[in-house]
Amino acid sequence: MPNPRNITITEVARAAKVSIQTVSAVLNDKPGISEPTRVRIRRIVARLNYHPNGLASSLRARRSQTVGVVIPTITNPFFPEFVRGAEDAAHRNGYSLFLCNSDEDCAKEIQYLQLLRRHRAAGFLVVSVSENAEADRLLAELAAAKTPVVTMGPRRAHPDVVAVEIDDAEIARLATAHLAGLGHRRIAFITPPPSKGICAARITGYGQALKEARITRRYLVEGGFGFVDGIHGAQTLMASLKPPTAIVAANDLAAIGAISALKRLRFRVPGDVSVVGIDDIQMAAFIDPPLTTVAQPVYEMGRQAMEAILARVADPSLPGATLSFNADLKIRQSTAPPSEAVP
Repeated sequence: MPNPRNITITEVARAAKVSIQTVSAVLNDKPGISEPTRVRIRRIVARLNYHPNGLASSLRARRSQTVGVVIPTITNPFFPEFVRGAEDAAHRNGYSLFLCNSDEDCAKEIQYLQLLRRHRAAGFLVVSVSENAEADRLLAELAAAKTPVVTMGPRRAHPDVVAVEIDDAEIARLATAHLAGLGHRRIAFITPPPSKGICAARITGYGQALKEARITRRYLVEGGFGFVDGIHGAQTLMASLKPPTAIVAANDLAAIGAISALKRLRFRVPGDVSVVGIDDIQMAAFIDPPLTTVAQPVYEMGRQAMEAILARVADPSLPGATLSFNADLKIRQSTAPPSEAVP
């Protein structure tokens, strides 16, 4: 319950007829206080409904029990799972999260980083999807000052930063190679936004799989990470004179959007068009048809990222590092051989 009257530790000390230091010692379970005094102070704390100001305490101690987490958007199901992994690791170690949603806005990302620095966050976990030189400068300053920083995305601002990495080219290659292995020759890719760092890597992986399968024609349509991006991408692709028989989407949300559009256009999935997503969000296994996808270990990525921060809180001399993760193809019912190849 919050403290509606903003009772201060000074008022508690005055009511208990002891010093502020004695009240602080009782609140922090320090030795050297008699049991009767300890009981009396706790009763007064409860009666006055006093709650210590954790932020003020952290400012005095030049540290905090809070880790700042900046993500691009909370609406993409990828990020809640990532944050859950980070939060579970933090909670087990007595830390909490200060979650900031940048909305993929560089200026907003910088504002949040400055806010977290003013509040002396114990560490920073920053997920980015595009370049931001000013944010990189702030993160480099924090890392140089031995504030733990972990990043995920196309940026690594300082050698002491811990980078969470997964091979985006390999993710797209796995998805495309699966479709080629089923016999598809007209395989399309609804790309991530071209301004995002992972777009080029995933196009490279898509092209590599086509080359391995000796497929020369590319079906590329500019897309994004949203449901609507998948709808627009599928509509554009199926309007082609010779439309694709298979689609790789930028992520699962875009894949679900593509399936929705294909059904409205009277195409069967996977009877006429196979669809593959990326991420393996929770709903991917429960849509109709269940979505074949390239799974990223999202929860584990968040958990290990937070553990890297807390390890450097305990030992600031630890250097930067790279946390590498592998993707895994999950085959479900949204993919099948092309209809002309079915006996």
